[in-house]
Amino acid sequence: MSRSLLLVGTGLVGGSFALAARRAGLFDRVLGMDASTEAIAEAQAHGVIDAEATQTLGDVAGICVAVPVAAIAQMVRYADARLPGVPVFDVGSVKKPVLEALAPEPPPSFVPCHPIAGSERQGAAAADGAMFRGARVVLTPTEETDPEALATVQRWWQAVGAETVTEDAAVHDDLLAVTSHVPHLVAFALMRLADDAGALGHVGGGFRDFTRIAGADPDVWSQILAANSGAVTRRLSELSERLAELASATRKDPQTLRAAIAEASRIRRGLDAER
Repeated sequence: MSRSLLLVGTGLVGGSFALAARRAGLFDRVLGMDASTEAIAEAQAHGVIDAEATQTLGDVAGICVAVPVAAIAQMVRYADARLPGVPVFDVGSVKKPVLEALAPEPPPSFVPCHPIAGSERQGAAAADGAMFRGARVVLTPTEETDPEALATVQRWWQAVGAETVTEDAAVHDDLLAVTSHVPHLVAFALMRLADDAGALGHVGGGFRDFTRIAGADPDVWSQILAANSGAVTRRLSELSERLAELASATRKDPQTLRAAIAEASRIRRGLDAER
């Protein structure tokens, strides 16, 4: 009996999971849903999906919801109504607002997920079946989450090469504010600063590396940042304090400045050593 994946949202991350899952033998075919007919055509052209989803969904064994954050809860409800009991998971960068939108009882078959992987590129054309190899995927199940659905979705992520961890949704959102959401804001701001200063003709590899994520999808990232605004605002305030300390040290305390740079360098080298 064939097993299909229903991919709701045929962009980069969902498309990458579809390619990886099929390569791992988890599903025989992929059916796609997308608000954009152009996106469906692109996904088919690049082998991300086999066909657009129709009213007949009898062989669907898993559902990946890969839409912008503001639409995740609606699509999870839709999927659960169409295919009750079929494991469904999302790939959103923010978890607590999604669960709040599904309150008071998220569907038991829903497993909230966030693969910490991606690219500034967009669309099915950029999908990469190797994206999740060695990546960390955070699962934030609730008390209502069906243990069998959780185990199944966890197995799927591991089959495509990811390391899975479980975490409280609020903890996840706070930590991702530090490692993803605030860095995106900084990259957006720095690009505007460089442009306003007329400095774009003087950029090197370091600037390009640092601001790579500024090329991200504005629709996706405006929703992520708005959804996690509390944690983002708090962590951005803390970053501002650190920057102010460094700015003060550049003016009057070279030893403190050097010590701060040395400590940051040590931490960064340790991060590389963990890979």
